Amino acid sequence: MGIKAKFYLYLLATIALSPLLWHVMLSVYQSSNVVDIGFALLILLIYLGLYLSIRKDFLSPFTDLQQWVNDYNIDQSARLSNKQKTAFQPVATAINHLIDENQYLYDDMEDILHKQVQRLSKKSASLETLYGVSSKLNSMHSATELFEYFLDVFMQMTFASSGVARRLINDTELHLVAQKGVIDDQGQQIDVVSSACFCGEVAMAPDSCVQFSVHTCQKCVGKKSEAKASVGTIFIPLKYHGKTLGIFNLFFDSEPSLAFDERALLESIADNIAIALDKARLDEETKRLELSQERLFLSQEIHDSLAQTIYSLKLQVTVLDDMLKQGNKKDAGKKVASLQLNITQANQELRELMCNFPCAFRS
Repeated sequence: MGIKAKFYLYLLATIALSPLLWHVMLSVYQSSNVVDIGFALLILLIYLGLYLSIRKDFLSPFTDLQQWVNDYNIDQSARLSNKQKTAFQPVATAINHLIDENQYLYDDMEDILHKQVQRLSKKSASLETLYGVSSKLNSMHSATELFEYFLDVFMQMTFASSGVARRLINDTELHLVAQKGVIDDQGQQIDVVSSACFCGEVAMAPDSCVQFSVHTCQKCVGKKSEAKASVGTIFIPLKYHGKTLGIFNLFFDSEPSLAFDERALLESIADNIAIALDKARLDEETKRLELSQERLFLSQEIHDSLAQTIYSLKLQVTVLDDMLKQGNKKDAGKKVASLQLNITQANQELRELMCNFPCAFRS
């Protein structure tokens, strides 16, 4: 029976028994009959039962509810007692169930929030790393310095025991640029043909990316060191617009862990390195082209200047020859002095041209 039905039942019983109890009590007061006294006691017992039922179904549950509210404000693990079989028991069970569901949601949200905080922390650390990479790339002065620095960075990030960095030269060979850790120099090859090495196969593959392999290249670490780096290798190829520029090989003596975020960070750093290498190559080609154009312009200037001077000297020598044949030594002497002056001026003009284009004569 529901709470509402019990409430109306108790109310009707109380209303119905009230006149009867008043009449019986009046009869007992007037006649003191044993039957009336017994009947009065029966009605009082019924009232006592109604009171106990009302207390059980209404007063005690609401008292427990009020106490639970006070306890819940202090300790969220407090629950309503639903052991007694009363009309309020389903309500208490439902409230406890809602509290449990709310606690589960709170725990789930806390766990999700913790994971989000960890993810954002990793993202923030990755952004700081990439910012540091960009700043360092702008301050690098040579490709060798770049490979040495980032080989050390990659080894610290992945806890590698050793590593090598190679740069592609002549489109076919991987040239050793930097190395660190357990490396056997005697068994190591400085230049490795890309088609004759597992590292080269990974580097030259069109869809290559950061990956782990159980293979350890003997040509990179040497024969004696291969056993100390036998767990495997993490390959970090450097590619820009599909063109291979180099590769980092990281060797381990214990199995590495390479999570998705770490792999993505390594690939981002590798992309930035590849962009920097390609930019350095373009800058070098631009400087070489500018130097070639400057030399070409200088050669044209020298050619034009010397051609005019030589032609002028040729004419003066012809005039001098005629003077000597005619025996005009005085004029011939003046002409010789004029020739010497013209030669000195031509030499001075050539020096000025060379001073105006100093880059063309740099080694």
